Amino acid sequence: MSTLSSINPETLVPIRNLSLRAKLIVEGVIAGLHRSPFHGFSAEFLEYRSYTQGDNSAKIDWRKFAKSDKAFVRLFEDETNLSAHILVDKSGSMAYTSQGISKFDYARTLAASIAWILIRQRDAVGFAAFDETMKTYIPPRSTNTQLKNIIGLLDKMTAQAQTHCGAAIDTLAHGLRKRGMCILISDFFDNPELIRQGLRHLRFKRQDVILLQVLDSTEFQFKKNGNYRFRDIENGSELRMDGLTATRYFTKGMAEHTESLRGMCKELRIDYDMISTDEPFHKALLRVLEKRGRLL
Repeated sequence: MSTLSSINPETLVPIRNLSLRAKLIVEGVIAGLHRSPFHGFSAEFLEYRSYTQGDNSAKIDWRKFAKSDKAFVRLFEDETNLSAHILVDKSGSMAYTSQGISKFDYARTLAASIAWILIRQRDAVGFAAFDETMKTYIPPRSTNTQLKNIIGLLDKMTAQAQTHCGAAIDTLAHGLRKRGMCILISDFFDNPELIRQGLRHLRFKRQDVILLQVLDSTEFQFKKNGNYRFRDIENGSELRMDGLTATRYFTKGMAEHTESLRGMCKELRIDYDMISTDEPFHKALLRVLEKRGRLL
């Protein structure tokens, strides 16, 4: 059994209050880290990092060294501040669910949890959401009021309209002036070349990027028999197809699209993670924390 606490997304569906959802997830992850020997995190939850050659020995916590026989360097407040932006896709395709929690509900719960955990670390967090355009933007702040504002906006949002993911990423990059971290949460169902342009712009603006692709399990494990009618959630167009042809067509197309995303992320040195809506939230949260730890 994993020493890290995990919460099944389906158990959160009845909890309508997004703030309570995020709190339960964050507290579960922190409790897991306190009990865990997970590499890179101490019981103080990123208030320390491992000693590396060249660090000032005066910063070593010798009491902690006596207990663990490992050298940790204390991080002071001016060393732990980070400027981060969270960009969430609220386009129509994100409303899809085969069962349980929708992609959008998963994405906004994840975004709220990330904001909570970063602001807890005194990081300044900004927030943006998009469909056809980026209509919502809050500049980074590190206050509890900022967290309430972000969660309040997410709580009121619904997934609708078409997506211009690449353009939204590019728009976000245009407004950035300070080096920081950007967390992008979407199914990324858009032209890969437009997404690539946006990601390049973020990297040009000295942003360390985490790309979290949220998918329903049927979208990467599509396997159906019989005849089907497919309807595009975003533009309403319909297509009839037999199950065998649909499985072959969809599996091939999805594999090519995700491989394209992986390739551009590798090329641009961006962290990429594909997340299924039936996976516990701690996996993505730990990835964000790992990235944050490497930036300090």
